[in-house]
Amino acid sequence: MTKQVEQTERQQALARYAILDTDREDVFDQVVRIAARELDAPMALVSFVDDKRQWFKAEYGFGTRETGLDKSICVKAIEHEGVFVVPNAEHDPRVCGNPLVIGEPGIRFYAGAPLMSRCGVAVGMICVLDTQVRPGITPAQQACLERLAQAVVTLLESRCPPAAAAAEVIG
Repeated sequence: MTKQVEQTERQQALARYAILDTDREDVFDQVVRIAARELDAPMALVSFVDDKRQWFKAEYGFGTRETGLDKSICVKAIEHEGVFVVPNAEHDPRVCGNPLVIGEPGIRFYAGAPLMSRCGVAVGMICVLDTQVRPGITPAQQACLERLAQAVVTLLESRCPPAAAAAEVIG
Protein backbone atom coordinates (compact mmCIF):
# COMPACT_ATOMS: atom_id res chain seq x y z
CA MET A 1 0.00 0.00 0.00
CA THR A 2 1.40 3.41 -0.93
CA LYS A 3 1.74 6.16 1.63
CA GLN A 4 -0.89 8.23 -0.21
CA VAL A 5 -3.43 5.39 -0.19
CA GLU A 6 -2.74 4.71 3.47
CA GLN A 7 -3.10 8.41 4.31
CA THR A 8 -6.43 8.54 2.44
CA GLU A 9 -7.68 5.46 4.29
CA ARG A 10 -6.51 6.97 7.59
CA GLN A 11 -8.44 10.18 6.84
CA GLN A 12 -11.56 8.17 5.96
CA ALA A 13 -11.34 6.15 9.19
CA LEU A 14 -10.83 9.28 11.28
CA ALA A 15 -13.88 10.86 9.60
CA ARG A 16 -15.98 7.76 10.39
CA TYR A 17 -14.89 7.85 14.01
CA ALA A 18 -15.72 11.59 14.23
CA ILE A 19 -13.07 11.86 16.95
CA LEU A 20 -10.91 14.81 15.89
CA ASP A 21 -11.38 18.04 17.83
CA THR A 22 -13.82 16.51 20.29
CA ASP A 23 -13.83 17.41 23.96
CA ARG A 24 -11.77 15.56 26.52
CA GLU A 25 -13.42 12.45 27.89
CA ASP A 26 -12.64 10.77 31.17
CA VAL A 27 -12.37 7.28 29.67
CA PHE A 28 -9.57 8.35 27.30
CA ASP A 29 -7.89 10.34 30.10
CA GLN A 30 -7.93 7.18 32.21
CA VAL A 31 -6.21 5.25 29.41
CA VAL A 32 -3.26 7.67 29.29
CA ARG A 33 -2.97 7.68 33.08
CA ILE A 34 -2.81 3.87 33.05
CA ALA A 35 -0.19 3.91 30.29
CA ALA A 36 1.95 6.43 32.19
CA ARG A 37 1.66 4.47 35.43
CA GLU A 38 2.31 1.03 33.94
CA LEU A 39 5.33 2.22 31.97
CA ASP A 40 6.50 4.62 34.69
CA ALA A 41 6.51 7.50 32.21
CA PRO A 42 5.95 11.21 32.83
CA MET A 43 3.98 11.66 29.58
CA ALA A 44 1.37 9.63 27.68
CA LEU A 45 -0.83 10.36 24.67
CA VAL A 46 -3.73 9.02 22.66
CA SER A 47 -2.68 10.54 19.37
CA PHE A 48 -4.47 10.67 16.01
CA VAL A 49 -2.52 11.55 12.87
CA ASP A 50 -4.31 13.39 10.11
CA ASP A 51 -2.86 14.98 6.99
CA LYS A 52 -1.65 18.19 8.69
CA ARG A 53 -1.18 17.49 12.40
CA GLN A 54 -1.28 15.05 15.24
CA TRP A 55 -4.15 15.65 17.60
CA PHE A 56 -4.39 14.27 21.12
CA LYS A 57 -7.72 12.97 22.35
CA ALA A 58 -5.99 12.53 25.70
CA GLU A 59 -2.67 13.68 27.06
CA TYR A 60 -0.95 13.22 30.37
CA GLY A 61 2.03 15.41 31.24
CA PHE A 62 2.53 16.72 27.70
CA GLY A 63 0.62 19.99 28.05
CA THR A 64 -0.89 20.50 24.60
CA ARG A 65 -3.69 18.99 22.50
CA GLU A 66 -1.93 18.97 19.11
CA THR A 67 1.31 19.51 17.23
CA GLY A 68 2.30 19.82 13.62
CA LEU A 69 3.53 16.69 11.88
CA ASP A 70 7.05 18.13 11.98
CA LYS A 71 6.93 17.59 15.75
CA SER A 72 5.33 14.16 15.58
CA ILE A 73 7.12 10.97 16.52
CA CYS A 74 3.77 9.21 16.12
CA VAL A 75 3.79 9.98 12.37
CA LYS A 76 6.95 7.87 12.13
CA ALA A 77 5.60 5.22 14.50
CA ILE A 78 2.45 4.53 12.46
CA GLU A 79 4.66 3.58 9.51
CA HIS A 80 6.10 0.78 11.65
CA GLU A 81 4.28 -2.49 12.22
CA GLY A 82 3.50 -3.24 15.85
CA VAL A 83 4.85 -1.55 18.94
CA PHE A 84 7.40 1.15 18.13
CA VAL A 85 10.14 1.76 20.69
CA VAL A 86 12.84 4.42 20.60
CA PRO A 87 15.18 3.90 23.58
CA ASN A 88 17.32 6.97 22.81
CA ALA A 89 15.73 9.51 20.47
CA GLU A 90 18.95 11.54 20.18
CA HIS A 91 20.65 8.59 18.47
CA ASP A 92 17.74 7.22 16.42
CA PRO A 93 17.91 8.46 12.80
CA ARG A 94 14.11 8.20 12.45
CA VAL A 95 13.48 10.88 15.08
CA CYS A 96 16.75 12.57 16.12
CA GLY A 97 15.94 15.74 14.12
CA ASN A 98 12.47 16.12 15.64
CA PRO A 99 12.01 19.53 17.31
CA LEU A 100 10.66 17.81 20.46
CA VAL A 101 13.91 15.85 20.68
CA ILE A 102 16.39 18.65 19.95
CA GLY A 103 14.34 21.30 21.79
CA GLU A 104 11.78 21.36 24.58
CA PRO A 105 10.73 19.09 26.18
CA GLY A 106 13.81 17.07 25.17
CA ILE A 107 12.14 13.74 24.41
CA ARG A 108 14.60 10.86 24.75
CA PHE A 109 12.32 7.81 24.97
CA TYR A 110 9.18 6.83 23.07
CA ALA A 111 7.10 3.65 23.12
CA GLY A 112 3.79 3.35 21.34
CA ALA A 113 1.25 0.87 20.03
CA PRO A 114 -0.75 1.61 16.89
CA LEU A 115 -4.48 2.26 16.92
CA MET A 116 -5.56 0.01 14.05
CA SER A 117 -8.89 0.66 12.33
CA ARG A 118 -11.10 -2.28 11.39
CA CYS A 119 -9.66 -2.14 7.85
CA GLY A 120 -6.12 -2.43 9.20
CA VAL A 121 -4.94 1.17 8.90
CA ALA A 122 -3.12 2.85 11.78
CA VAL A 123 -5.05 6.02 12.65
CA GLY A 124 -2.82 6.97 15.55
CA MET A 125 -0.90 5.72 18.55
CA ILE A 126 -1.15 5.27 22.26
CA CYS A 127 2.29 6.18 23.48
CA VAL A 128 4.44 7.11 26.42
CA LEU A 129 7.34 9.53 26.37
CA ASP A 130 10.17 10.36 28.70
CA THR A 131 12.96 12.91 28.87
CA GLN A 132 15.29 10.14 30.06
CA VAL A 133 16.93 7.48 27.89
CA ARG A 134 15.67 3.97 28.66
CA PRO A 135 16.82 0.50 27.65
CA GLY A 136 13.43 -0.33 26.12
CA ILE A 137 10.26 -1.91 27.48
CA THR A 138 9.51 -5.25 29.05
CA PRO A 139 7.21 -7.83 27.44
CA ALA A 140 4.60 -7.00 30.09
CA GLN A 141 4.80 -3.28 29.24
CA GLN A 142 4.49 -4.07 25.54
CA ALA A 143 1.43 -6.21 26.23
CA CYS A 144 -0.04 -3.38 28.31
CA LEU A 145 0.36 -0.88 25.45
CA GLU A 146 -1.19 -3.36 23.02
CA ARG A 147 -4.19 -3.96 25.31
CA LEU A 148 -4.67 -0.23 25.83
CA ALA A 149 -4.54 0.30 22.05
CA GLN A 150 -7.22 -2.36 21.61
CA ALA A 151 -9.35 -0.64 24.27
CA VAL A 152 -9.05 2.72 22.50
CA VAL A 153 -10.03 1.15 19.16
CA THR A 154 -13.05 -0.49 20.83
CA LEU A 155 -14.07 2.96 22.10
CA LEU A 156 -13.62 4.38 18.59
CA GLU A 157 -15.64 1.60 17.00
CA SER A 158 -18.47 2.24 19.45
CA ARG A 159 -18.70 5.77 17.97
CA CYS A 160 -18.89 4.51 14.41
CA PRO A 161 -22.44 4.33 13.00
CA PRO A 162 -23.37 0.73 12.04
CA ALA A 163 -23.74 1.61 8.34
CA ALA A 164 -20.24 3.15 8.25
CA ALA A 165 -18.75 0.16 10.04
CA ALA A 166 -20.41 -2.24 7.60
CA ALA A 167 -19.19 -0.21 4.62
CA GLU A 168 -15.64 -0.35 5.96
CA VAL A 169 -15.73 -4.15 6.23
CA ILE A 170 -17.31 -4.54 2.77
CA GLY A 171 -15.22 -1.82 1.07
